[in-house]
Amino acid sequence: MGKGTNLRKKPMTAIFLILLPIFAIALAMLGKTVYVSWILPHVPGCVIRTLTGLKCPSCGMTHAVLSLFRGDIVGAVRENLMVPVGILLGILWYIGCWMEFFGSEKKIIPKTSKFWLGVLGIWLLYTVLRNLLGG
Repeated sequence: MGKGTNLRKKPMTAIFLILLPIFAIALAMLGKTVYVSWILPHVPGCVIRTLTGLKCPSCGMTHAVLSLFRGDIVGAVRENLMVPVGILLGILWYIGCWMEFFGSEKKIIPKTSKFWLGVLGIWLLYTVLRNLLGG
C-alpha cells in the first residue's frame, strides 16, 4: 500500500493529525495566559501538603508546566517529573497515530489497561519516593 493511499481514503484523519499539534500549542499558550493572569493568583496551596507536609501526586505540576513554557526542562523535572513524562507519552502517542494512519502495525505505546495501570503505579511510586527522599 502506498503512502498516498491512506491520504485519499482518510482525508479527515490526515487533517486532524496535521492540525492537532497546532491547536494543542495554541490552546496551551492561551491556557497559560489565562491561568497565570486570572486564575493562579486565586488558587490556594495544596491542601494535602498544607495538612501533612507531604507532596501529593500533582504537587509541582503547575510549576513544571510553567518551567516548560520558559524552556527550562531541568526545572520542570525538578518540580514534577510526571509532566515531562506525560508530554513525552503524548508525543509518542501522536507518532503512533501517524504510524497507524500509514498502515504500520507496530505500536509505540500499548493501548492496554495494564500499560496505563503501570504508568499510574510508577506515578504513585514516584510520589512516595520524592516524599521519602525529600525531593
